[in-house]
Amino acid sequence: KSIRRGRQVNNFFEFSASGVRLRLDSFSESSEHRLASCMDLKVMNFFLSESISSLRPKKMLGEWVNEVEHPRDTNDGMIMMKMVSMHPTCMFSADGKLMSDESRVKLELLPLRCHLEQNALRFIRLFFSSDDEREEPGGVINDAESGVLDSSSSSEVINSEVFFELFKVKPLKVKVNYRPVTIDSQGLRDGNYVELLNLFSLEDIELTLQSLEMTDIAGWGFVLSEMACRFIEDICATQMHKFLSGAAPFHSISNIGVGVADLFLIPVHQYKTEGKVMKGVRKATSKFGETVAVETLNATSKLAQYVAKKLNKVSSRTPKAMGVVSLPARPEKVPCRVSDTAGHAYESVSRGLQSASYTLVVATRREYKKNGTTGAINSVVRAIPVAILAPLSGASEALSYTLLGVRNQIRPDIRKEEEARQIGLL
Repeated sequence: KSIRRGRQVNNFFEFSASGVRLRLDSFSESSEHRLASCMDLKVMNFFLSESISSLRPKKMLGEWVNEVEHPRDTNDGMIMMKMVSMHPTCMFSADGKLMSDESRVKLELLPLRCHLEQNALRFIRLFFSSDDEREEPGGVINDAESGVLDSSSSSEVINSEVFFELFKVKPLKVKVNYRPVTIDSQGLRDGNYVELLNLFSLEDIELTLQSLEMTDIAGWGFVLSEMACRFIEDICATQMHKFLSGAAPFHSISNIGVGVADLFLIPVHQYKTEGKVMKGVRKATSKFGETVAVETLNATSKLAQYVAKKLNKVSSRTPKAMGVVSLPARPEKVPCRVSDTAGHAYESVSRGLQSASYTLVVATRREYKKNGTTGAINSVVRAIPVAILAPLSGASEALSYTLLGVRNQIRPDIRKEEEARQIGLL
């Protein structure tokens, strides 16, 4: 009997929106104007989360919170769109089709924060590729897909796609993190150079997408496709260097390099605006010191966390690892200061010591009762790796999390950005 595979309910994408406000004004036909409708849409908050790359849902797309660089007005929505539709000047085209209304749209988005995972992007690509396989051979698009409705009972053909006479998109700021899992070496050899992005993780890449104006385009699908193509072309032409500076091995070096440049640029700017050099020097020195401190804390915290995971993994595979306790999961709440890290740090160190004491004391005592002094000595010798690695693993995790609290205390803006990633998920 064949077993039917059920849907994996734990793997999902979730789109959440709140504060949706829609106003739609419709106008009756008149010889004095061509107005058909006016629509004003505002979405105060939205985010896209996924559970493909981890057991707990993660925000894939949401608001980029930064009160210093771009403070948000209370009346601003994350999506703000105004659409004015007018009746066409000519109701029928040359081939007898009934023309749709002509629309003019202005779209504005608040700065967005993206946390992309390779597994999630791969899932999206495979999910939509299954639909592409069901297309007609030769890439021929049928009438329904082209926005034309055909009816055997009527000779009148209606173009159902929305026609955009003008579609404006205001400039948009995006901050991107990307974590790859594997690299397709065969695809890279075949000339797919996009795979180079999978060599290293990308951290805190800040992209500025320029304003767009699209004219005489039909259908929301074509609008989104054209928008994506133009944004990608702009990024490839003007901002590709940010992907190199944002790669994990160079990210901290790049930030420190920017701080070094500010040591000279800030005093010059201060002299040109206020005629005071020393004020600019003090400001630049303070900013450079803060940048070096934050990058050092970031790098050390990530290194300590990596060491903790590797040591815990190695100690759990040793022959005497029956009593090894895994490291505790990090709290979901972001630590605001050093004191907030005490609980997790204490638990991490405790578990490491607990694993060491179990292998040295409890396991040795059992061997002594079972095989005598010789068995106890052999047990102690075999338990030495666990007794060393387990406490080191716990101490490394405690150090990593404590440094994270120190960084958040120095830079509250980073903490608020990380807290925004948890809003709506907890």
